[in-house]
Amino acid sequence: MKLLDTLDIQSIELNLKSKTKEALFEEMARLLKRNPTLEQTDESTILKALLEREKTATTGVGKEVAIPHGKIMGLSKICSAVGVSKRGIEYGSVDGLPVRYVVAMVAAPEQSQDYLRTLAKVARLLSDPAFIETLVTAANPSDVIGHMKAIERSVPAPTTEEQVLLLFELKDPDYFDQVVEYFTEVGEISATVLDARNVRAFLTRVPLFADFARVFTEGQEFGHIFMMVMDKGGVDTFVAGLEEIVGDLDEEGRGLALTIDVSTVRGLSARAML
Repeated sequence: MKLLDTLDIQSIELNLKSKTKEALFEEMARLLKRNPTLEQTDESTILKALLEREKTATTGVGKEVAIPHGKIMGLSKICSAVGVSKRGIEYGSVDGLPVRYVVAMVAAPEQSQDYLRTLAKVARLLSDPAFIETLVTAANPSDVIGHMKAIERSVPAPTTEEQVLLLFELKDPDYFDQVVEYFTEVGEISATVLDARNVRAFLTRVPLFADFARVFTEGQEFGHIFMMVMDKGGVDTFVAGLEEIVGDLDEEGRGLALTIDVSTVRGLSARAML
């Protein structure tokens, strides 16, 4: 599902009036209510869904961004709303900064898989400086819609029906959340993540090498390996998306991607349905 499929132009407000978090939730509920899908849903029900989720943990994800969201029974599709605050709103975000850019979302509980992927798309979109600039400079909601159309316009990767095991080792912890969001966004929520610490991290537990603790602990690097089976035709496109996050793999050195041909695959039918 494309993010644009969840958004109605009437649900975009480029000059939010709210001064408090409570007022912001009420304003975002009103914006969501403008979506035709929510026409028969009470505004109070939308607000309650956003507030209930907020009790779990803050949806202020940092860098002046908030993604309040919640679940409502009976919705036929995911709905979103976009808001921009010129002055910023105290929100209790993870980094303590006021919130200026808000995307609110609601979905039915049974839409959890698509819901996760759409949340990941929103998070990635709001980490894009070009999109943030659009929110700041847009003259009207149509400008926002136009930018989103340009981002979501993509050429499908060729299908070869040849499968490979893709391994991506991420070496920089600063990009971990974004890489997880990327895997989720493209629908690979069943990908496996392995701790990829170098063997030196374990050598101090071996009595023979105990005296060399200083040598083994100096310069230890963060590392996680993301692993999944995918169609060979989609590898280049997928890796290009990773490089949009971590930078050129050859130049920046923040990760390593490789593929291994797969001759036999058994037991993936359940995963393919996710």
